[in-house]
Amino acid sequence: MIVAYVTCATEEEARKIAFAAVNARLAACANYWQGSSVFKWKGRTRRSREWFLLLKTSEAKRVALRKMVEGLHSYEVPAILFFKPFSVNKAFVDWVAGETAFK
Repeated sequence: MIVAYVTCATEEEARKIAFAAVNARLAACANYWQGSSVFKWKGRTRRSREWFLLLKTSEAKRVALRKMVEGLHSYEVPAILFFKPFSVNKAFVDWVAGETAFK
């Protein structure tokens, strides 16, 4: 099991990506929430409100999920980071595997 972290410009964009990923079985579930970001972009330090998205998926779906997010995302350079959790309860891993299985 792996987790994808994605920043989004709006709640609508985060929700659109979350539903698309889950409906396509590229993620078992998604969480999104709003927060603040500080970053350098084109030589300037910027601050903005963004939506943060976590997608729980399988390693087998990583490439397809990345491509889907890139296709739906509004940013010129979207942040799409994948992490392998250090420790996860087996029942959750099994559920993620079942929801993202090739069918």
